[in-house]
Amino acid sequence: MCDQEIGKKEVERIELEPFLDAYRIVTGELLSVIEAGENPDFICERSDGTEVGIELTKVTREPRDIFWENILDQKEHIDPYEAQEYIYHLIEKKEGARTSRYAVRVKETILVLQLVDGALDIIHVALEGLEEDFKNHGFCEIWLADYSGLDAYGDIELFGLYPKKWWGFHQRPNPGRKPYG
Repeated sequence: MCDQEIGKKEVERIELEPFLDAYRIVTGELLSVIEAGENPDFICERSDGTEVGIELTKVTREPRDIFWENILDQKEHIDPYEAQEYIYHLIEKKEGARTSRYAVRVKETILVLQLVDGALDIIHVALEGLEEDFKNHGFCEIWLADYSGLDAYGDIELFGLYPKKWWGFHQRPNPGRKPYG
């Protein structure tokens, strides 16, 4: 493994921690990392001892699009309906990887779509009423995780896309939280 791959995996490990914390708060279930890999990104153990894979992938515009849209249109964040299109595309793309590679290593995989180019409090409106759109795949769970406020708040918020049990925007329980402490 080259230095760049080691660095990428370390960044993924750092990004996994806030998800595991938010996941525990929302679901009440603790996931413990067993190993870091690539297909999927991590293998974790559930409280009952079963293994589950976790695949992290970012929901964002292309860097050149961000640059030009910011300059020409003063568009700092992804449009909610554009984010919706990216979400559908990423689920389809990762489903292909899940069936061809992840299922060989672990029976179940959680897909975490990392929102870095917008915030859930704006984007969630584009997802309302679409519960049935996210059930035709093989992931055991799909979460949209808002990483846009991680630096400011030190945590993330989740929107459950699948299964229906977790559907919706799960805001952090502390409504008085302040940015940067």
